[in-house]
Amino acid sequence: MSNVDEVIALVLKDSNQDGVDFGGYDLKGVSLNGVSFVFSTFNGTDMEDGELMEINFKQATLDGISLKKAKLKNVNFTGTSLLNTNFEETALVGCNFKNAILENTNFSSATLKGCSFKGSNLSYSNLYDAKLENCDLSFSRAMYSYMKQIQIQNTPMNGMNGRGADLSFSQLTDVTLAGSILKYADLNSCTFKNVNLTNANLVGVELKDSHCSGIQIEEANLEGADLTYANLEGCNLKNAFLLEANLHGTNFTNANLMDAYMVDANIAKAITKGANLENTILQ
Repeated sequence: MSNVDEVIALVLKDSNQDGVDFGGYDLKGVSLNGVSFVFSTFNGTDMEDGELMEINFKQATLDGISLKKAKLKNVNFTGTSLLNTNFEETALVGCNFKNAILENTNFSSATLKGCSFKGSNLSYSNLYDAKLENCDLSFSRAMYSYMKQIQIQNTPMNGMNGRGADLSFSQLTDVTLAGSILKYADLNSCTFKNVNLTNANLVGVELKDSHCSGIQIEEANLEGADLTYANLEGCNLKNAFLLEANLHGTNFTNANLMDAYMVDANIAKAITKGANLENTILQ
């Protein structure tokens, strides 16, 4: 039985509904604008196909809520618990997830513009085929998240912990990943354009067949990384640490490998035409 009329009647009387409990309500297709639900509870609530604008869910508990195919604009999820939440195919504009708990959340095929996830926890979440533009994921946690075929544009991700994340076949454009942790992440067949991985922890990362020409990887730790047939043409790998890395067929044409450490690396068929190998350690 739908609870939409009941909730609409309540918010029309008072737009401040802080601390209420709408857990398990059927609010499918609900349309809400300018309502405050600070510290409220919506566990297991169905809000599929809903339209939410200027809603304040700060510090609320929304575990297991479904917002599939919903439209959200300027919604505040700061510090909110969103465990196991469904945002599949949802359109989100200007939403704030700062310090939110989003573990095991489903953002597959979602479209996100101007959303902030700074300091949030997205570990084990599903972002397959999602599109992020002008968002902020800096200092977030996305360990073992599924981001295959994701498209990320003009988004800072510096300091992010994406250990073990699957970003294969993804496209990252104008993205900053400086100081990020991507240990053992899957970046196979990715396309990077104007990406900054300076000082990133890329130990054991998979970068096979990736297209990374011209990106910044200065002082990054690529120990044990697999860059088989990766295109690193014109990249800046100054002081990069490539101990025991697999560089079979890697294209380093015109790359800067000055002071790079490549001891015990597999450089069979690696292309170094025009590369800066000054002080590069090869043994």
